[in-house]
Amino acid sequence: MTVTFKDVAKLAGVSTQTVSRVTNGSINVSENTRIKVNKAIKQLGYIPNKSAQMLSRSKSNVIGLITLEMSLHGAALIANGIRLQAHDMGYGTVFSVVDIPCLENIQASIHELISQQATCIILNIPLTATAAEQLVQQYPHLHFVFIDVPEETQVHYVCCDHQTGAQLATQHLLDTQHQQFLLITGPKASSASMSRYQTWLSILKQNQLQPVNTVEGNWQASSGYLAVRETVANQITFDAVLVANDQMALGVLRALNELGLTVPSQVSVIGFDDINDSAYFNPPLTTVKQHFLEIGKEAVIIGLRSDEQDSSDLIQRNLDVAFVQRQSTAPRTKQTYQKDHLVRLLNDIKHLLPDA
Repeated sequence: MTVTFKDVAKLAGVSTQTVSRVTNGSINVSENTRIKVNKAIKQLGYIPNKSAQMLSRSKSNVIGLITLEMSLHGAALIANGIRLQAHDMGYGTVFSVVDIPCLENIQASIHELISQQATCIILNIPLTATAAEQLVQQYPHLHFVFIDVPEETQVHYVCCDHQTGAQLATQHLLDTQHQQFLLITGPKASSASMSRYQTWLSILKQNQLQPVNTVEGNWQASSGYLAVRETVANQITFDAVLVANDQMALGVLRALNELGLTVPSQVSVIGFDDINDSAYFNPPLTTVKQHFLEIGKEAVIIGLRSDEQDSSDLIQRNLDVAFVQRQSTAPRTKQTYQKDHLVRLLNDIKHLLPDA
């Protein structure tokens, strides 16, 4: 027997118009009502009318993106990958930028994109597994793809292989005999950042090491700069810095330069991302390359494939990374002083001595 709108409405104790509003993602429904209707839909196994869905989809050639601010290189490159792939497949794109990635703001962005007829929405926003799965249940007529969620999350997602990238970076510093590690993470809310951080810790622990300091950054260069200044101000010695992205690594390099700590002879620095500018830092940055454009493109392909298949099978992709060695890392030396500084000091002392 076919389950209808009326059956869902009766079980949920609401009108058929309310069921329609919930399944169409309308904002004019209370959260309690939305939960009741979605529970009834799940309990009855209600499947929306296919012809109505097709009619709706025939009017929508739009991919939606909810993203972090575009001043972040990774976010901008992923957005460009989405735009390019959508264009190649005959779709337009609409974006919504979220400054504070709380669930309420994300829901507001979803409603904004629904109003622009987007039925496939990509979220490049840090979300917990619970929050991501809640969104999927709340909007059963939409097709979501996530980029920054925990790997165990039961949703469609695409990301780079954060663990392999973090392992390659840490092992390179260990192979070059570094022992005192400063770790600069991204925001704790980011699964990508935490995956890199936990891998750093795991590899260090396997080698009977632990970081001399850990500082949480915000992906921006300024936070990497301040992390180094703070660490040095606290008289913490380090010979290697693992940084969760290249933008923060840029700030790290500037701070080290200002403090007279030479890279890489005194301190080696490794970033993560390999943004286009990384090869032009001073010195050029050793980093882990993730393919931002490919992440964006793959997200579009996954979203449209899940739309066409209308299947409960999850599509989850971890894209390969590559280690890129440049001049910001080198084997650790046992030199504990700066030769040039010592020469200047000896010359100053010589001038103070009486003539022999």
